[in-house]
Amino acid sequence: MTMSHGTPILGLSLAYLGLLFVIAHIGERHARSWASSRLAPIVYALSLAIYCTSWTFYGAVGRAVNSGLDFALIYVGPALMILFAQPLMAKIVRVAKRQNVTSIADFLGARYGRSRAVAVLATVIAVMGAMPYIALQLQAVSFTFAALAGESGAAAAKAATPLWQDTALIVSLLMAAFTILFGVRHVQASEQHRGMMMAIAFESLVKLCALLAAGIFVVWQLYDGPHDLMARFDAAALPSDPTSFAPTASWVALTALSAIAFLCLPRQFHVAVVEHHHPRSLPTARLLFPLYMLLINIFVIPIALAGLLLLGPSIDPDLFVLLLPLRAGADWLVSLVFIGGLSAATSMVAIACMALSGMIGNELVMPLLLRRHQPTEGTIGQLALLVRRIAVVAILLAAFAYYRIITGILPLATIGMVSFCAVSNFAPGLVLGLYWRRTHRYGVIGGMAAGFVVWFWAVLWPTIEPDAATAIPPIGPLAWLDPLTRGFVVGFLINLGLTVIGSLWAKPAARDLAQAAAFVSDVEIERRDAIEEAAAAQLDHLRELAARFIGAARADQAFAGQKLSGAAALDFTERLLSGTIGSASARVVVSAARRRGLWLPGTFREMLDEATKAIRYNADLLRRTLDHMGLGIAVFDAEGRLEVWNERFAALTGLDPDRLRIGVTQFDLAHAVPALGVLARQAGAAFQELRLASGAVTELRVDPLSDRGIVVTANDVTDRVGAAEALRDSERRIRIITDNVPVLIAYVDREERYRFANRPYQAVMKLSAQDSEGRRRVAEILDPARYARLKPRIDAALAGRPQSFEIEFPANDAKIEIAHGTYIPHRDERGEVLGFFLLYVDTTDRRRAEAAMRLANESLERRVAERTTELETARARAEEANVDKTRFIAAASHDLLQPLHATRLFLAALAERHPGDDLVAKVELGLGAVDDLLDALLDISKLDSGAVRPERKPVPVGPLLQSLVESFAPVAAQGRVELRLVACDAVVETDPALLRRVLQNFLANAIRYGHVPGRPARVLIGCRRAGRALRIMVIDNGPGIPKASQQEVFKEFIRLDRGEAQGERGLGLGLAIVDRIARMLGHPLRLVSMPGHGAAFSIEVPQAAQSPAARAERTPPLVPARPATGRAAMVVCIDDEAPVREAMSALLGSWGCDVVAVGDADQALATVNGRVPDLVLIDLHLGDDRPDGFAEIGRLRGAWGPRLPAALVTADRDAANLSRARNLGLDVLLKPVKPAQLRALVARYSPTRAA
Repeated sequence: MTMSHGTPILGLSLAYLGLLFVIAHIGERHARSWASSRLAPIVYALSLAIYCTSWTFYGAVGRAVNSGLDFALIYVGPALMILFAQPLMAKIVRVAKRQNVTSIADFLGARYGRSRAVAVLATVIAVMGAMPYIALQLQAVSFTFAALAGESGAAAAKAATPLWQDTALIVSLLMAAFTILFGVRHVQASEQHRGMMMAIAFESLVKLCALLAAGIFVVWQLYDGPHDLMARFDAAALPSDPTSFAPTASWVALTALSAIAFLCLPRQFHVAVVEHHHPRSLPTARLLFPLYMLLINIFVIPIALAGLLLLGPSIDPDLFVLLLPLRAGADWLVSLVFIGGLSAATSMVAIACMALSGMIGNELVMPLLLRRHQPTEGTIGQLALLVRRIAVVAILLAAFAYYRIITGILPLATIGMVSFCAVSNFAPGLVLGLYWRRTHRYGVIGGMAAGFVVWFWAVLWPTIEPDAATAIPPIGPLAWLDPLTRGFVVGFLINLGLTVIGSLWAKPAARDLAQAAAFVSDVEIERRDAIEEAAAAQLDHLRELAARFIGAARADQAFAGQKLSGAAALDFTERLLSGTIGSASARVVVSAARRRGLWLPGTFREMLDEATKAIRYNADLLRRTLDHMGLGIAVFDAEGRLEVWNERFAALTGLDPDRLRIGVTQFDLAHAVPALGVLARQAGAAFQELRLASGAVTELRVDPLSDRGIVVTANDVTDRVGAAEALRDSERRIRIITDNVPVLIAYVDREERYRFANRPYQAVMKLSAQDSEGRRRVAEILDPARYARLKPRIDAALAGRPQSFEIEFPANDAKIEIAHGTYIPHRDERGEVLGFFLLYVDTTDRRRAEAAMRLANESLERRVAERTTELETARARAEEANVDKTRFIAAASHDLLQPLHATRLFLAALAERHPGDDLVAKVELGLGAVDDLLDALLDISKLDSGAVRPERKPVPVGPLLQSLVESFAPVAAQGRVELRLVACDAVVETDPALLRRVLQNFLANAIRYGHVPGRPARVLIGCRRAGRALRIMVIDNGPGIPKASQQEVFKEFIRLDRGEAQGERGLGLGLAIVDRIARMLGHPLRLVSMPGHGAAFSIEVPQAAQSPAARAERTPPLVPARPATGRAAMVVCIDDEAPVREAMSALLGSWGCDVVAVGDADQALATVNGRVPDLVLIDLHLGDDRPDGFAEIGRLRGAWGPRLPAALVTADRDAANLSRARNLGLDVLLKPVKPAQLRALVARYSPTRAA
């Protein structure tokens, strides 16, 4: 991409970026006026749309082309998050404001005891995860620049462009300048950037307007609306279908991933949390943000369809949004779309770099600098700003390097998903930290580290090294997911599991507990040692410390009017500094000040040092003695200052030995061991247990001394407490389990006293809790009769023999009537019986069921016999009715069609004698309509009666469609209809004859009604895959069918007014037959039509599992091999009805044939002497108790030769008879015979044919 080809484009880009500078400057200048107005929540909602980057602007169309409707999942997740997780987001905002949080890494670090390790790890993951996302924006801008500059092939263009002329490098530097000027202007990182947010909101409007304009242009300028676009796409039969909808397990994972990314992306966290300031911001965003998601994606599918139609599948679909208006010559829209894409990219990059630079400076660089160097006042703020600005440039250059590596390898959507997977590692620590106090930094660090390793290995590395093997194999449930989604799911589950396990294992320190309470309880927690107000000198020193970082004016303003205790002042200072240098750096600074004693006045420090020197010297001797004792001992004077202690005290209390020094107060030590502060306030002797992070438990005892001092002893009681807790836990678990099982459970000792009874047993036996603790005997609870009955079993159980029995129960609230009892002896280690366990299981329902079962069994055989007789009778009647129905249909077919057959033959003979007679033609037309009507009625009758049985088998679609087109080609040509076939090589599983009947009807209707005055008629027949089925479609460009009438056309005798029909109008039964056939086959029908735009009829047929086996060739008609002669054809007609014979003789005679019309084969053999007929026409049914047509043909072929040409003329449409005729090499003519069919048959076998 050389600059010489893109100077106008670059100029447009620079002008737009200049406009952003102006908007940001105006927004910053007038921030106070608009930030508190009604405009502020709207700006906030629009700034959240920074989620829609160039991935959305360009990549959504590309993903729709490749994956169908699953592109929308990336936007469903954020919409669901802001709609249904608003309490979570509001809590994050409240806690972040209270803790003065600057970034998501700062938030996580502050939650987990202000842990720098957590913040550093989160920063590394955020920076690594953001690289692909920022590179995506550079790639999008670079590709669009290349497309507008006329270059072909983005990857090739990149490779041929020198590094310093790469557009992406120039855009990176401009974005760095914009971010530094408006995002990294102030040292206070938590300060809100109102001007930049105004510019981001403006960019959100620009990219939305650009996409909407492009969509409207495509749908209503390039096409005549969405229906026209869809119809053209359906007719094109392209391999990609952006409207495809095939939900999979990946859909759930993608929705969850996008929701997590909306919460955890550094730029989203910055905009949603750090920049939040108006109380109506979140409620307003809840309304506007989902609407924005809908509007920005509403034209994705139309643009994808138009791109495939106009540009073709070979063009990168990520560029369809830009190339469609470019191809149409709409320069104004091309400029708007380019600016929209530039807005989508620049807004994301600016905020991401601003957030990441603050994280790098606060969590990585500044803590190292502050530990090694102590900058002077006035330089620390500039140093922090310099670090962040350098970080902005470094981030963009690193992203540019990544862009140069992956350009041309991956689509935009895939690059964005890589970053989504990276930031998903923040979710367990973020969400659990807000609702579970036990969440610990050890678990969060382990979880994030493991998740980051999985992300790098399974998600990031394949983008850098495309030839790398799939990192996570598709096994088990993972087989339903694509490789990238597999990496997300596995990494997230490992992260979550390690977070929970590590948190359960770790023992929280006091600082962890305090921060957990602040985040989970969502309230400010007072420190236990905050009991004395800090002196003015202390606050002055802390103010001076803060001024070195945030400036004297801001420090004076922050400390003005504050009345804080010493500990609270330190916490306040730490939170104040965290807004500038982050929680980790602030903790380093305050801890260093604490160690150097900066919170005490200088004079007091000197006096204290001199006094403690003498005390420390004398105490060393005593401490050596105390160190050899098993107890931990510490002595405090009347002022609460430490005088004597031993090493064991430090070990048993978990105190840092460096903190124990002469003169340190109880309340100073209570920072680490809060129990010391509690015990110090007790008037007399007191005890308290202390749990250490290692899991050990120490018992602290405080005893007063005569001089008002105290002595604190520490004793390791871990084993004792563990045993007691285990016992209590065991008892509690046993009680929970036994009280909630549907079994009566008790324990009785050797003296027959109750020692335990669960709640169900107490309720049934009217036993109190005290009675079950050894106060009452069994004999005192049971009535004498029941006790006497159970006494032998009790004695047996106490003798060591288990007992099992059933016994009735007296009336009780549990409604137990009978139960199964079990007595299990309890033995000690020596085998002596101590008592027995007593269990009663309610068997009342089972016994009732058994009684009912016995009653049911007694009448079961009788009822079975009755039902069997009824079923046999019903089956016999049904079979008889079916036989009668079949017989009636056959008789009706024969009796109706015989006279119609004769009439049609006579009429044809009359037409031969009087050609051109208009009256004869009208009669023939009316008779043909009657013929068609009877055929349709008979077909409907057979379908409704179940007489038609489909024979399903694999059917190649190509030959079937080809034969249909060939058979309809003359009709189409006669009607001036262009009939076109789209070839198809699929194989379906269906009945070929019935499917052919459906498609014949579709074609006949399309040719008959597909005419619109003023435009040529066209009919298209072809296929389109629909999942595992094949949709066979017949499309015309006729007048169309109104929506309200589309269900009516499938009813009997319904004929719509679709304009002038070609030839005869239909009877209104064809589509009714089609509907019945489709329902019988289980093949869905579909009709898509609009008035004036034609109609598309289709049927969905399941595809066959395998191709059909090669079939035997159909036996050709048996034609005698004889040379052509000049004589007339001799035709023998055999029919049992004289009118039919007369009509056949008249018609065939008019065609010049020698006709022999007889009633059976005997007469034919007797009449024809010495000459073999050229053709035999024979009826199938020749009367009762007489051979049928098959038998007579057999006799004639026995006499005249096996190759005798013959045709079966019948009104019987039974599939078995027709199949038998074909197997015997017989032609079939169905009554009433059409003269044209008969004449074609006679001509085929005429001896003069060769001539």
